[in-house]
Amino acid sequence: MSEGMSSGADAARPWEDVDPRLNVFALANGMDLSKGEGFRRLEWFSEGRERGIFIECGEDSTFRVSVLSWESGSTDERHQSTLGSGLSARDLSVALAGAIDAANAL
Repeated sequence: MSEGMSSGADAARPWEDVDPRLNVFALANGMDLSKGEGFRRLEWFSEGRERGIFIECGEDSTFRVSVLSWESGSTDERHQSTLGSGLSARDLSVALAGAIDAANAL
């Protein structure tokens, strides 16, 4: 492979350290974990609303964390707030600690 090209394995690298922690976090908090290229999403149901933590990985291998809330069965009324961006894998773990409360407050 030429030097300027990246492979799917390169895209997965930022998640190597994070995915095991996200798996444990999801299991410990009764959440569903969805994985896609460049993002992870944790979701749960609370107080009549769907809640979520959306984690995106940038090209610089840093993370952005947003929290979401929406009416169950509808995506029309969605509330969203960004908790942090440019986060390292270590900072991501710290951000997750307050993300549940932030999402439940939406």
